Amino acid sequence: MSRLTLFILFFWFCPVHSQTLFTEVSDEIGVDYVYPGVDFQMAGGGVMVIDVNNDGWEDFYQSGGVFDSKLWVNHQGTFKDETKRYGLNILSGYFIQGAFAADFNNDGFEDFFIANFGLGMGMGDKHAPLLLVNDNGNGFKPHYLDSLLQPEDYTSATWGDFNKDGYSDLYITNYVATMGELMDSSKNVIGYDPICSENKLLLNVNGTGFREVSDLYGLNNSGCGLAARFTDFDKDGDLDLLLLNDFGEWTDEGNKCYRNEFPEAAFTDISDAIGFNHRMYGMGIGPGDFDHDNDLDYFVTNVGPNYLFQNEGDTLSNVAIQMQLDDPYAYNTTFGTSWSGFFFDYEFDGDLDLYVSKGNVAILVPPTSVSDPNRIYINDNGAYVDSSSGSGVNDILSHRGAVILDYDHDGDLDIISSIVKLPWGKFSGLEQKLKIYRNEANAGNWIGIKLKGTDGLAFDCFGCALVFEQNGRETRMEVDGGSGQASQSTRINYYGLGKAKRLEKLRIEWLNGEVLELNKLKANKMYEITLDGIQVVR
Repeated sequence: MSRLTLFILFFWFCPVHSQTLFTEVSDEIGVDYVYPGVDFQMAGGGVMVIDVNNDGWEDFYQSGGVFDSKLWVNHQGTFKDETKRYGLNILSGYFIQGAFAADFNNDGFEDFFIANFGLGMGMGDKHAPLLLVNDNGNGFKPHYLDSLLQPEDYTSATWGDFNKDGYSDLYITNYVATMGELMDSSKNVIGYDPICSENKLLLNVNGTGFREVSDLYGLNNSGCGLAARFTDFDKDGDLDLLLLNDFGEWTDEGNKCYRNEFPEAAFTDISDAIGFNHRMYGMGIGPGDFDHDNDLDYFVTNVGPNYLFQNEGDTLSNVAIQMQLDDPYAYNTTFGTSWSGFFFDYEFDGDLDLYVSKGNVAILVPPTSVSDPNRIYINDNGAYVDSSSGSGVNDILSHRGAVILDYDHDGDLDIISSIVKLPWGKFSGLEQKLKIYRNEANAGNWIGIKLKGTDGLAFDCFGCALVFEQNGRETRMEVDGGSGQASQSTRINYYGLGKAKRLEKLRIEWLNGEVLELNKLKANKMYEITLDGIQVVR
């Protein structure tokens, strides 16, 4: 047999790996925090993007669970731990699950809320959640919420102006109060018997404080909530609510879709009618108009098969299997566990790709894989291709929250993916720390849009919609008020143009009902848009 024949046979039978899409650079750019111990609470793992000082370089907050949480300030592409400088060392001792930014008082600076494990089934931090108010970019001051909220196990939150009064409100998911186990006659654990705590809806009172109104609005669900998202799924100009519940198989509390009945002070549970009431281990929500039909679809993560809910107006249909995105198993054997799934345009070609953070969780039912690498799916003309192998993001640590942002201002979207440090992590031989994946794409042209509310709109513009029109397609986006698992990505909306030098049309649907249309915006620029005008900011 000739050498050429041997080479051909070797090439034919060897697996062809995907190209390196991302490079892990956390140490290189200053993010060197390694968790010092083991998190038996499995708290933490959320990531929040925030610009604490309004310098145009987005920073991020790392929720550390039982370990210290960190504020990482962006110094033009490198980061520095400035937790103490910004007064956030007051949160030492809080078991922070996630943090969520909004300009609570419309003063032009982003504040943020922390969701924490106060009870932890007897081992929590004994604190109620609180709001951190930004003092003109110089630091944060605590706004305590003890009169409204008791120490419980708060897992995530989402911001949105659901009553359209010009101030961003807050919905908080609440988790397990007590956990029991179901056993068979041989004393083997076959399931769970949790008692779940009630979720909370906080109405913003003109930027001065909150009122707790979950009972009034019918949003006091107690299904062991893990994720929620204010979103206008029906495009009627007000914010509805999607809620994911954990342990749905055992609690009979599936996921919830609540339709906002504004101007009436009520939400209606339409979960069954719309097809969203799946009893699963709901983990995280990732909105994205993957089919470019001018409505938002939703990727929902799970223990086992993930779901992709395609928005068809009056129904949300699960098309994950059809799109080959269900990914139920790790290594085709044992159930995998997915956490943050989000759509973004990796190479700015106009299609939405998908990243999914994955990681083991200490449960007995169903059995799950310890080694469970992250996934990335590249959209190839409407078909999703699993490009994880060799991509640079397929890490096997226990990942949780993840976000996107362009941290280095190089014109593509990077990923921050956080972890929790579990007992078996030390056997992997890998460094137990948050990962920052720098995008290595030769990306196409792009447009970046940052909305700011004025004249009676909430400054953050949560609930405002953007519709990008290009090549006969309409792609709808929203400003992120909380997504994935206990996380929140950039509030800047990016659209990929490929080789095009201009965006054909941008339509902005403001929450007050006004519509703004802009034509022929130049590529590779960041625009800040208000009701009063538009300016290039980068």
